[in-house]
Amino acid sequence: MTHVLLFFIGASLLLYVLLGGSDYGAGILELLPVRSRALREAQKHTINHAMGPVWEANHMWLILIVVILFMGFPTVFTTLMVSLHIPMLALLVGIVVRGATFAFRHYDAVQDEKSQRAYTRLFSFSSLWTAMWLGIIAGTLNRGAILGSGARLSAGTGAWEAYIAPWLDLYPFCVGLFVVCIFAFLASVYLVGETRDASLEKLFIRRAAVFNALLVITGGLVFLVSLSERESLFAIFGAHPFAIAVIAIATLLFVALWAFIKLHNVVFSRIVAGGQVTMILLGWWLLYAPNALVTTEGPLSFYEAAAPAATQLQLMLALLIGSLVIFPSLFFLLRVFKTGAAK
Repeated sequence: MTHVLLFFIGASLLLYVLLGGSDYGAGILELLPVRSRALREAQKHTINHAMGPVWEANHMWLILIVVILFMGFPTVFTTLMVSLHIPMLALLVGIVVRGATFAFRHYDAVQDEKSQRAYTRLFSFSSLWTAMWLGIIAGTLNRGAILGSGARLSAGTGAWEAYIAPWLDLYPFCVGLFVVCIFAFLASVYLVGETRDASLEKLFIRRAAVFNALLVITGGLVFLVSLSERESLFAIFGAHPFAIAVIAIATLLFVALWAFIKLHNVVFSRIVAGGQVTMILLGWWLLYAPNALVTTEGPLSFYEAAAPAATQLQLMLALLIGSLVIFPSLFFLLRVFKTGAAK
């Protein structure tokens, strides 16, 4: 039963990154300069058209992860929500502001230029803000800086040590930059197939190339900064040859990606870009599994933190039954709104 729950966590995380992450990336792209106002408006229209039908549905995967942790792995949920409540609050604020401003720029009764400009700026900055905090949280999980329950409840423990020091460091912020680049890269590749405007298509291809390079640079920066951590990524990868192989595959897929982009093959370029991100997440899982996180008291594995068997059974049955509705509905939603946009 625990394996089934872990599968749903992994699948939900992957889908949130591939679908929700590209939506964040689209907002980040709107922060970048565009040479003409007409091209900027065309970009905005394309992003609105691409995100409009599905952006709310993408948060379902994040909600699903939270529910599974809350019910199936309560110790993990409690540790995360207590120790990282500041990053979690910042993340939620970003999600709310981003969603509200994206909706307002569509449906505001007063569609004047000033309000539209304000909504677009808030949407773009909150997309960057939220993506950054997602990366910071991810970068904090396994660095061994989160206080264990015993240390956190100790009378001598201060608020800084318990709630700020675990995430306020260079390594989590570098992981945040890496996640921002992943999201912007995905959005750039996906958006190539959302327009038939040649100049806009070239713009998205150029941005895909830029964030492709930034992805490599920030990934290398994460490795270099990890040398200051308790255990560097170089040492961790050295002990996990399968993780090295997975990241090598992700790197080689860049060649296939650009071949498909040059051939204007929208479907396969999206598949390969999604495959790269899948390999990155799989490599992360191979490095740290089955640990959910690492505290100052040691690793906290999913198996140790699992709820009683009766609770797991109820949750597993609910997920299996729910998936019979969720996955076909998602497929139908994407088919209805997305098939016609691809070339």
